[in-house]
Amino acid sequence: MSTACQSLDRLDLKILQTLQGQGRMTNKELADHVNLSPSACHQRLQRLIDAQWLEGFMGRVNIERLCAPVQCIATISLATHAPDAFRFLEKRVQAIPEALEAFTVSGGCDFIVRFACTHMTRYMALTNHLIQDCPEISNIVTHVIMKHSKTFSGYPINELLTQNKF
Repeated sequence: MSTACQSLDRLDLKILQTLQGQGRMTNKELADHVNLSPSACHQRLQRLIDAQWLEGFMGRVNIERLCAPVQCIATISLATHAPDAFRFLEKRVQAIPEALEAFTVSGGCDFIVRFACTHMTRYMALTNHLIQDCPEISNIVTHVIMKHSKTFSGYPINELLTQNKF
């Protein structure tokens, strides 16, 4: 088990793993699932929340039923790698509601941002504003998402904590 998880035991990990897949269950259902009494389960859950092992609960909206957004992944490259340029772009992206996720990365670009917009014209307006606001941007490459092939449904906790020997 990794150093970061030394304060978690197998029941804590089972609670985390269970809640990733079924976050809407009652405390009684969770307690039954992990073989604890409801009060002991509640205490553990509260400790996990207080220690920030859990970062919140939210429902996953089926956006395709609600509307038909244009979803894009943009790779953004900066002309300079000065820390201020990174921070400036990060703040600009954080202020865009349609920017769903953003990652600072290594490799052929500096940022990867996932967008969901009402129309392609809205996406184009957002990226044009980013380019105008952030002159350090040297390139934006857009990948339009045609089909969502796999949805994030939680981290594979067991696999990530198992030490593979190669």
